[in-house]
Amino acid sequence: MTDLEDTPSSTDPATQRHPGLGATQVGDASKDAEPRQPSEPGKMELRLMVETAISSSEAPSIFVDDRYWTLSEPLDIESEPVPPYICVSYVWGDGRVTNPIHPSSMMSDRTLGSFTAAACQYRGGAGSPIRIWMDAFCVPVERAKKRATLESLGFIFAHAQAVVAVLAPQSIAAVEEMEAFLALQPGPEEVPNAPIAALDEDEWIRSVWTYQEIVNSKAIRIVSYPRAETTAPQKSYSDHNLLNIIGDYLNRWGHSKTGVRYGIRLYYPHADNFQEILVDWTMAAYTQRSALQIMSGLDHRAHVLPENHFYSMLGALTDRPSPRATNPSIEQLAERFMQLCEEKGDYSFIFCAASRDRRPGFRWRPMPCLFPTMIPWHCYGDGQVGMRLTDGVLLKNVLVFSVSVQDQRPHPLNPKTRRFLSNWLGEFQFEHTFTVDDEDEILLEATYNGLTMLHFRGRKGAWYCTESGVFFALEKLPQGETTLAIAVGVRWTFGAPGMAQIVVNGENEYIPGVFCGPDLHTIEPSTLLLR
Repeated sequence: MTDLEDTPSSTDPATQRHPGLGATQVGDASKDAEPRQPSEPGKMELRLMVETAISSSEAPSIFVDDRYWTLSEPLDIESEPVPPYICVSYVWGDGRVTNPIHPSSMMSDRTLGSFTAAACQYRGGAGSPIRIWMDAFCVPVERAKKRATLESLGFIFAHAQAVVAVLAPQSIAAVEEMEAFLALQPGPEEVPNAPIAALDEDEWIRSVWTYQEIVNSKAIRIVSYPRAETTAPQKSYSDHNLLNIIGDYLNRWGHSKTGVRYGIRLYYPHADNFQEILVDWTMAAYTQRSALQIMSGLDHRAHVLPENHFYSMLGALTDRPSPRATNPSIEQLAERFMQLCEEKGDYSFIFCAASRDRRPGFRWRPMPCLFPTMIPWHCYGDGQVGMRLTDGVLLKNVLVFSVSVQDQRPHPLNPKTRRFLSNWLGEFQFEHTFTVDDEDEILLEATYNGLTMLHFRGRKGAWYCTESGVFFALEKLPQGETTLAIAVGVRWTFGAPGMAQIVVNGENEYIPGVFCGPDLHTIEPSTLLLR
């Protein structure tokens, strides 16, 4: 998917075509187009590029892979079943050419090459034309409809039969190299870095759109842009095949180094995040992933316009078409995201690093903004159950602890916590080997350092011990009666997100953080009202 300014109404000047474009002709539409439906201003539109037998003089068409393709009229998605189609996911890049379907607009010079790569993967039988959704052709030109359609990408990608992702040729070559290496018997001890580095640099893997387009899909196929110098079929990989290859290779790479289980995120964060997206796709049912999981999946992803960050978040959260025809601000899109989360009963979005709302009854809630995560690490679980009340939100299924802020260590680390922290620290490449015999302060500071290696945003020294673990806060907690609420429904392998509620001069203050501790599932959960 492109960024908003790169959709069909873009006025960016064209530069050059993709070198592997292939034969393309501007022609006319066929009479075999989809049934026409009236288009409503401001509503999302689902139009598809439809394979046709011949061209006519009714509308623009393209000639790709020895087939004519024309743009359908908006489909009736409310009263009729959506016909089968595939989506194309790709990155626009900087080059621009004239759009043959919308001649007054520009499109990426990679668009036709990507369309060709996707079309070559699928061929319809007699009476079963192939339909393809591609942003440059199918997103409406009119601004109100375009925004509503961009907010409805979750619907578009979730209803597709499959998503064809088009990567750079060097990225597919990297996967081929990984596959060949894994086939070697016996396997070499040294695992090359080069194929991981190639994936880490891929624009599509880094894009903000990639997350929602992949996690929403029913099936995924990865291909590369067509090469100009060859007509040979392009190598492609299915979803599970790709996950097995990348997962096995990264695992082998980690074991070939000393203590770098988490090192892959330090050296190749985007390649590691790509693997996590594929895992997310296999494990979480569509729209059942938590808000925090979506936030983590999108953290550090590239976008041209900040609105696109939220369009991708909304697309990963819901498959409902958007009725909006407004020109929403970042704050409005953030509010929309939180409202949808609350409608689903998931309040895990509160565990982000954003400043808190200052309104009475809303102090627990983050200010609407581009929500930064506390730690951009893959989490799992259904989310944080909660219920809105007139004076706040009642968090359910949380672990509740009291903390004395005057003494940051009212509880010494118990043997289970010491063992848990020292074992976890053993997965990092530290000069010192940590054991249960180390002093509390050494283990606490080392754990904080480990969290910062995972890009934790918390402040050094802002750690608070309980009888069951340690709370690492984003900032120092002010003096006051303090209660911790630790999530049970959303977790990391090393702990869970939490929220500190501090009563200061009769007012509630809220500071999120990361709780590290063993056997959290064995503690009886409770409830806590955040005001």
